[in-house]
Amino acid sequence: MDFRRLGACALLVVLATDCAGVSHLHQGPSSMYAPEPEPNAITFWGHACAYIDVGGVGIVTDPVFTDHYATIRRRLIPAPPASAYDQTDVVLISHAHHDHLNAATLRQFPADAVILAPAPAARYLRQRGIRARVMAPGDEFAIPGGSIVAVAAHHPGGRHSLRARADGRAVGYVIRTPYATIYYSGDTEYFDGFADVGARFDPDIALMNINAHLHSPEAIVAVAELGMPVVIPIHHGAYNGKNFRHGPRWLGELEHALGPTVVPIDVGESYLLPAVARAAEAAR
Repeated sequence: MDFRRLGACALLVVLATDCAGVSHLHQGPSSMYAPEPEPNAITFWGHACAYIDVGGVGIVTDPVFTDHYATIRRRLIPAPPASAYDQTDVVLISHAHHDHLNAATLRQFPADAVILAPAPAARYLRQRGIRARVMAPGDEFAIPGGSIVAVAAHHPGGRHSLRARADGRAVGYVIRTPYATIYYSGDTEYFDGFADVGARFDPDIALMNINAHLHSPEAIVAVAELGMPVVIPIHHGAYNGKNFRHGPRWLGELEHALGPTVVPIDVGESYLLPAVARAAEAAR
C-alpha cells in the first residue's frame, strides 16, 4: 500500500473528523518523579526526555533540566531529582538545539555515563569540556544484551541552524534490547527515513517527537511506514508554549486514527516494556 498517497487523501479525511481531545496540565510537586525510574520501562520526564531502563541499563534521551532555554521558554514543572538519573549509563543527544542539548544539565549526570551525539552537538559539548562519542547514521554502540544504532533524521543539526537536512547532523536512535526494539525519533520532519527504520529494525515501540516538527497527519503516515509499533508521543509537558499541553487537538487526531497504537503517558509515568508486561500477565 502506498501510505504516502494514503496520507495525502484518506488520512486527511480521517483528520477532518471532530476528534475528542485529551488535555493534561503537567504541574505539581517533584513527587511526580519516583526516586528511581521503573525497571524495564520507559519513563517520561517531559519535553523530549525519557528514561529507558533495560535490564538495569539506564538510557536517557535529550535531557534539558534548566529553568529556561533560548531565553523565551520557561520550565513549568520541576526537574527530576538527581537520584532519578544517578545510575544513567548512556545519554542520547539527537541534535544541538537548545531544547535538546544543555551542557549544565549533562554535567549533573554520572561522570562515567557515555554521551552519544551527532557531530555538531559533540563539537558544542567539546568546547565546554564535555566528551561525547560522535554518532553518524549507521554507527552502533554496544550495550549489555543489545546495541544502540544512530539513524537519520530530517532536521537542522547545529545549535542555531534552521535548515532541515537528513545529512547526519541530527539523528534518531534505535535501541535494540532483549525486551523490545525502541525507536527514538529525535526531532524530524516526515521523510523516507521512517520507512527505512521500519524495514531495517521493525521497532516495537516508537518514542516520537510529535507536533512541533512532525505534525499529526505526517506522523500517522510515518507510524504506518514504521510498521505500526506502539507510539509514545513526546515533545511536550515541560516548557511553556504550544507543546506544554497534551494536545488537545493533535493527540486526539492520533488516537482517532491509530487507536490503541498510541499510548500517551504523563510526566513521571512509565510504560513497561512488552516482555515484562507479558511475564506479569502470565504470573497472574
